[in-house]
Amino acid sequence: MTRAMKEDTPFRIAFCVLCHKYTPVLAELVHQLDAPGNGLFIHVDGKADIEAFAALGKTGRVCFVEPRTKVYWGGFGMVESTLRLFSATRDGGFRYVVLISGDTLPLYPAETIRTVLREAYDRGRQFISANPSITPEEADRIRRRRFCPDKATFARRLLRIAMKCTMRADNPFFDRLPPLEKGSQWIAITDRMRDFIFDYLAAHPDFIPAFRYSHAADELFFHTLLGDSPFAGHNANYSLVHADWSYPGAHPKTLSTSDLYQLSVLKSRGGEIPRFSPASSTTGWTSPTTAKSCSGRELRLHGKGTMRNSC
Repeated sequence: MTRAMKEDTPFRIAFCVLCHKYTPVLAELVHQLDAPGNGLFIHVDGKADIEAFAALGKTGRVCFVEPRTKVYWGGFGMVESTLRLFSATRDGGFRYVVLISGDTLPLYPAETIRTVLREAYDRGRQFISANPSITPEEADRIRRRRFCPDKATFARRLLRIAMKCTMRADNPFFDRLPPLEKGSQWIAITDRMRDFIFDYLAAHPDFIPAFRYSHAADELFFHTLLGDSPFAGHNANYSLVHADWSYPGAHPKTLSTSDLYQLSVLKSRGGEIPRFSPASSTTGWTSPTTAKSCSGRELRLHGKGTMRNSC
């Protein structure tokens, strides 16, 4: 960890970024959050060329997490990479750990974010959207094992066949799990909750194996763990990251400059951090640092890339 990562700032925030490619949006995200008191921990998908991200490492507040995990859609690699990010934040005095996508842009300046989260920390607030209403189909995502569901390459298709032939489809660890809960993968937690996660996993060695061959474990893993923790009663029960799912598909809408009016309406209620595609991120976007200041007490990161301050 660099000297800047260990800087003596009263209240520190670790922004944990999951990304798979270098984009202007990612570069802008790092630029906006590169401020005293912040640390940026970046996990680059193990399938990507890390050299393409070299320009981001010029600031002492950026840390690339190693080793890297190969992340496949719907696979457990998303949870593994998140755990690697959280583990990397344990040395540095960070009070909040905020998980965001590399497609995320803050609408409010770093100091406003810090002010709101500092107040939330005093109340022990976690920001995890957690819903205990699990359908039978959702439970089957854990109860029934999925082997290499993405089938992205010929080798993975062969591996999938081999695993199906040699491993049982029923999850032998399912009945050892606490009640399942679901929600957005984008969470913000206190250092105490982060440390509890690792203590819990050490005390419950069947927890990770229970999710390893599930589908979309990142939408259940931390939420279920929260429900079995002493922090559940202090959860805000919403994510700081908002995603626009109004369009059909497996991914939220990628926001562009055509969405600026909608974002301005949301900003009038608080603020936002929209998700921009690389092609649209270079035109018409108002810098987050020009956004109107807000003294609200609840900061919400809206969109799979939007930070909202609810006033």
